[in-house]
Amino acid sequence: MTGSTSSTCRADASRSSSATSSANGVDAAATMGQLRTAVRTLADLDLPPGELLTRLDRTFIRLMEDEEEATDPVPSMGATCVYVVYDPATRTCSVALAGHPPPAVVGPEGGVAFPDLPHGTPLGLGMAPYEAAELELPAGSLMALYSDGLVEERHEDIDVGMRRMSRALGPAGKSLEELSSAVIGSLPSRTLSDDATLLLARAL
Repeated sequence: MTGSTSSTCRADASRSSSATSSANGVDAAATMGQLRTAVRTLADLDLPPGELLTRLDRTFIRLMEDEEEATDPVPSMGATCVYVVYDPATRTCSVALAGHPPPAVVGPEGGVAFPDLPHGTPLGLGMAPYEAAELELPAGSLMALYSDGLVEERHEDIDVGMRRMSRALGPAGKSLEELSSAVIGSLPSRTLSDDATLLLARAL
């Protein structure tokens, strides 16, 4: 089984944060609910993205230890996450990855890039700390956070799915709703092999 979720909250009076996560294994949906709650709790502490993922990794390990005590045999479980904090005053965002695909960044005039970011290990491996990178988001640009269910297909390389998403997000002048529909409409199959989550945010 698989599960995915996204969450947006205010990091402080001026900044906002967003996270997208995916998990697989038995009871993945329940695990995603617990991770989402943990992300919101940690976001209230105004932690840098790298430190937040480090603490989230420890939380995930504790969840798996609890699962070990309650389940026999122990189900396999894995989770990934991307966490972003955006500062509109400087139009920059800090991004950290835990085994998750990088965000897509769309320029004000169109054109899509997938930034080369430090790619931390999935949650639960205990190999923290995680490293964050700073990105500039000019006014009018857009960032897309997504679960791997939108870019991964059986018997298809993930680069194919990322190029497909790039084409869907590329045209300038479209609303967030139109872009979301374009991404979903670009999928090769209406029956997804994994849960799919898409979160779009535009810099003003």
